[in-house]
Parts: sequence; structure tokens; C-alpha cells
Amino acid sequence: MYDDLHQKITNLEKDILQIEDNMIEFEKLKYEKGIKKSIQRLELDLKYLSILANGAPINKNEDRRIMDFLRIHYDNLQKLSIPA
Repeated sequence: MYDDLHQKITNLEKDILQIEDNMIEFEKLKYEKGIKKSIQRLELDLKYLSILANGAPINKNEDRRIMDFLRIHYDNLQKLSIPA
């Protein structure tokens, strides 16, 4: 069970990083629909990761790492602007 949970957390972190990379490309291309969809997906993935991490039986170091990851990427999300 722990391995499955750990894999889900790892996959979500990779997905979040990929979404942020995609958003950089979408901003360069001025692709507003892609940016909006990415922001929505990013919000959902961050919430899901937070839920998993808060309920997970993980050690303190892993928990701290995940919480730092969440803080950094929630901050990044707050800095993003949705095109008008």
C-alpha cells in the first residue's frame, strides 16, 4: 500500500512540473485556452497531492519535502495570471 501511495505522490509531482512547463510554452504562444485549462488542472492536482500527503503514513522527512513542494507550487499558481 505504501509503495502505491508513494508512486501516486511521485506521479502527481511529475504531472505538476509538466503542467507548469506546458504553461510556459502556452504563454509564449499566447494560447489562452491552454493556459486556462492548465491552471484548472494544476489547482486540482495540487489539491489532490495535498489530500494524499495529509492522509499518508509517511515519515517526517518525506512529509516536509512534499509540504515544501506544495508551498512552492501553490506560490507559483498564485503568481500566474489568467488572460482576460
